[in-house]
Amino acid sequence: MSNVITDIEATLPRVDFIPDSGVSGIYDTIARELERWIGKKETDQSMLDTLADYWASVGWTSWDKNTSTPWSAAFVSYVLGPDFPGASSHRKYVQEIVAGSAPDWEAFSIPKNLDQIKLNPGDVLVKPRSGGWGNSHGAVVMEAGGGVARLAGGNVSNTAKVESEIKIDDDRHIVGDLGSFAVILKNTAAGSSAGGRSASIAPIVAGLALAAFFLIRGST
Repeated sequence: MSNVITDIEATLPRVDFIPDSGVSGIYDTIARELERWIGKKETDQSMLDTLADYWASVGWTSWDKNTSTPWSAAFVSYVLGPDFPGASSHRKYVQEIVAGSAPDWEAFSIPKNLDQIKLNPGDVLVKPRSGGWGNSHGAVVMEAGGGVARLAGGNVSNTAKVESEIKIDDDRHIVGDLGSFAVILKNTAAGSSAGGRSASIAPIVAGLALAAFFLIRGST
């Protein structure tokens, strides 16, 4: 079945170089959020203000306290802060980055670049989710080292937690199973090397291809 994330991944090229990446302070930010959720579920009255903070970060300042509304994208947006193109759904922030609307961020195909990808704190991995073309899920690399990268997410079993661990080597290259994650988003602003960014026209080409795809499909 077609899915928005696999469709977007299909527009992203193999690149010659992926610059270093990272988000300063992301471990501490996520650790504070996960501590809030210890022993808590989204339906706990004590967590409504926390969820309201997440929704406010994506512009939902009048959230109706409906805890059944998926909030995983709002969690990702909240922990990554104002430099990230926060959105209420994962596909929307992926589309913004692919279109070049967030200059500090770049999107890369995981299957086409698996041998080059290093996992760094602050990277976002996004995958399709069952149930419909637009359904997706994203998680943030909280830490990477000691042979493992830990991914944290929200709205996972009705809470926020470390949802998976991925095996990596000493250089943080992926050596373990990534499951269905198809796109990785990286903040390359601070980590760009003097050697240049990955094929600088790649984001432009991918953005044009994506725009054409959604124009044909009639989606925004």
